Amino acid sequence: MTQPSDDSTRPEAARTPQDAPLPPESPAPGRAPEPAPRGAGTTAERPADATAPTGQEPAGTRRKDSPTTPPAEAPKSGGRTAMLWISLILGAIVLVLLLIFVIQNSQKASFEYFSATFDLPLGVAMLLAAIAGALVMALVGSVRMAQMSWTIRKMRKQQEKIQRAAR
Repeated sequence: MTQPSDDSTRPEAARTPQDAPLPPESPAPGRAPEPAPRGAGTTAERPADATAPTGQEPAGTRRKDSPTTPPAEAPKSGGRTAMLWISLILGAIVLVLLLIFVIQNSQKASFEYFSATFDLPLGVAMLLAAIAGALVMALVGSVRMAQMSWTIRKMRKQQEKIQRAAR
């Protein structure tokens, strides 16, 4: 049976390179080095680059007094494309449910609209009524949006007039 090696009892010369303490900047054995954060380090903190001309910083370095930009965020997974696919799938599910509704409510019903009389399957008639309601709602919403647009345009003209007068 072998005893675990104790570094404190071994002389320095007997230590292997793997036993040697790692400098604070080097990665642990078997691990890839982590990239330095963007803008980290200055010429004072790094050794001079032998290829850089005297008096100039090596390419890609920043001075401490220069403004650093924050690292760009990684793009979110999904985003607009994912939302588009989700909405397409939900739309397809709603269409299937509507189709089932129309098929299950296929008994004939007679309707009168003003002086017109017609017979339709009940599911189709209810679906047409829902579409008509959505169109009325869209019309009312469009009128309100036009009113708001007109008000905003009017207020911007007043604001421009005030700014011209203030100059």
